[in-house]
Amino acid sequence: MRVKAPYFWMWLCGTPGIGPKKLISIAKIMHEHRRQPETLPLNPTELLSQFPKLANILNGKIHVEDSQRIYSEYQRLREAGICILQPSHPDFPRHLLEIAPMLFIKGQPRLLTSDGIAIVGARDVSDEGIRAAQTIAAGLARDGINVISGYARGVDTEAHLSALASDGTTTIVLPHGITGLRRKKALRNFNWERNVLAVSQFAPDAKGLARNAMTRNKLICALSKAVVVIESGAKRNTEGKLSGTFNTGLTALEMELPLFVLDPTSFEKPPQGNIDLIRLGGRKLNPRDGARDILRHLKAASPKERNDSEVYAKEKSYLQLNLLPDVQLSAQHRVTAP
Repeated sequence: MRVKAPYFWMWLCGTPGIGPKKLISIAKIMHEHRRQPETLPLNPTELLSQFPKLANILNGKIHVEDSQRIYSEYQRLREAGICILQPSHPDFPRHLLEIAPMLFIKGQPRLLTSDGIAIVGARDVSDEGIRAAQTIAAGLARDGINVISGYARGVDTEAHLSALASDGTTTIVLPHGITGLRRKKALRNFNWERNVLAVSQFAPDAKGLARNAMTRNKLICALSKAVVVIESGAKRNTEGKLSGTFNTGLTALEMELPLFVLDPTSFEKPPQGNIDLIRLGGRKLNPRDGARDILRHLKAASPKERNDSEVYAKEKSYLQLNLLPDVQLSAQHRVTAP
């Protein structure tokens, strides 16, 4: 059982039967008892006696014969320039403990804690949406704001690209393992080591799944000071599939983050998701002065602004009663937008 922290968490990440929820549970137990992996009892009976919840999760999961495989995997990632952040790492953001207790990052690590704003939207984006994403991302980047998005085609890619083209920075939050990261052609000529950070909360070789994309959306919000929705379909499309963009907007509201939604009248065909998110509490955003308006609002807003708002109380009640329970998806659901 006695394993150094980086290997311990790496071990757990690659262990069948230990998914994101159990990793969070383990992190919370360790934090509660102020324990590091190196200090856990070697004897299973002692572990059960002192930390029964932890023992029940780990029982039969860690095997000595796996140690060489875990060490080799750890070294492989390090050699690829991938840093592994776990709860005991000095650079691990404390507020992410219950969202993503393990992060795999590559690129510029300082962006993990920089002032960032998320820009999200549909994959099949309109011309108006593309122009708005480019304008807002470039404006934020020129003001020193790190642009955060999910690296999907459409709005996400336009946001990443426009931030970099404006000599800014961007964070890519992946819905799959970090070894699956590929530099898109449009982004290859930028300085990734200096201006880009790629982040994944999933096992290094994990495939992109619909449920991962929804889980990833919460991390996008947690890394951001605010969320900007450029273009969103309705909560569900005609086939009943949940919109990832709409889900991110709901998550921002649930986390009490400022949510800015592009004015539906900016489009030839107003997106239904934009209309609904504004009705639920998102702030209508004019694309022309979008970046300036976002920064002005964030600068002026007090930390208690939304908590003290009667409007927000109604929004939150509506979300809890009508929308949020529906966000928990099973594996078979697909995502229609990032």
